[in-house]
Amino acid sequence: MLKAFTQHPATVGESYFEHLVSAWGFAATMAVGAMACLLHGLFPFAFKTSGSRRIRELHERMVTHRTAPKPPLKAPAWLPGLAVAALLTALASWAASALHQPVAPFALAAGFLIAAPLAGRLDLTPGLQLAERPLLRAGIALLGLRIVLGDFAHLGVQTLLLVLGCVALTLALGSVIGRLFGLPRGFSMLSASATAICGASAAMAVASVLPKGAETERQTGYVVAVVATLSTLAMLAYPALAHLAGLPPEAAAVFLGASIHDVAQVAGAGYSVSPAVGDMAVTVKLVRVSLLALVVAAVAFAIARAAREAGGDRRALGHAALLPGFVIAFFGLAALRSAGAVPAQVLPAASFASNMLIGAGVVAVGAKTSIAGLREMGWRPLAALGVQTALLCGLAFGAAQLVG
Repeated sequence: MLKAFTQHPATVGESYFEHLVSAWGFAATMAVGAMACLLHGLFPFAFKTSGSRRIRELHERMVTHRTAPKPPLKAPAWLPGLAVAALLTALASWAASALHQPVAPFALAAGFLIAAPLAGRLDLTPGLQLAERPLLRAGIALLGLRIVLGDFAHLGVQTLLLVLGCVALTLALGSVIGRLFGLPRGFSMLSASATAICGASAAMAVASVLPKGAETERQTGYVVAVVATLSTLAMLAYPALAHLAGLPPEAAAVFLGASIHDVAQVAGAGYSVSPAVGDMAVTVKLVRVSLLALVVAAVAFAIARAAREAGGDRRALGHAALLPGFVIAFFGLAALRSAGAVPAQVLPAASFASNMLIGAGVVAVGAKTSIAGLREMGWRPLAALGVQTALLCGLAFGAAQLVG
């Protein structure tokens, strides 16, 4: 009995339910065609080709396409690259958690030590491109959920102004420092933003609005690697410096939060002093993180304006000068968090997702980065990043002295 329901569908390569859907689809098409023919008979000027068009469509669907051999199912082109990026990000996240460090340096190392050799054997490019652009931008947008504007008010107007001043001066003078070392404008903005805002996350965010190309990818990998190293050294050295300088707890928190690049390393340095210093240092750091979207938007506008002055395509530049979508999302999520519209239960998952998405983007950058290529950049980028970090340290220490 059951065979009577499945024998004919099997002859056209369908199950019973697939055949049911196909047959009912044909019936609907024929019903519409029949109605069109009836109306055409009454009104010859209307629906002149509707009936014949549907007959051709039915022939294609019922005869040609259903009898043609079905192509074998293939995995999406982006799946291998994205799977590698996800696996390496998970490993980097595990290592970072075990060592109480940020994910980015481990993800970068996994990218050029593991993903790069695999890319020579497998076609990982579509998946890595997906991780490097849309997924990375989604991770940066999720950083907005870390921002609670109400917490900033507890720092006081003086502290907020001092921290904002440190960021502004580091961005302005840091870009000048890069140019003084003979570095391209894009690299100068990239390194200054990473130093002033939040290290690897800022570098990846700014790189996503810079002109695409192998040079931008190499510069991004270089900045991520160097900033992560300098930030780790700062996490170890700056608490001792604050102790030797005799900074009171509030001033020490301002110094650590305003000078160390990554949020995780600010927390490590602050909580090594005391829980109160750790809490305040992280809040000060988040003031800097809250400026990320503004800095990315400013870089996007600057790049678009420079291209316009150089005689680029005005229509393309008009779109490039708009706020990137992930910047708008960052602002929107920060507003929702500040308004208390985001449940507390969502925040740990959002933070984990943000770290994983940004980590996958860093893996993709690392896969395109070679150690030989980094060496070819010479001493100037390293010196510029070192001077920019020292500049921020000096500005933050001065701000701490004023607070203390």
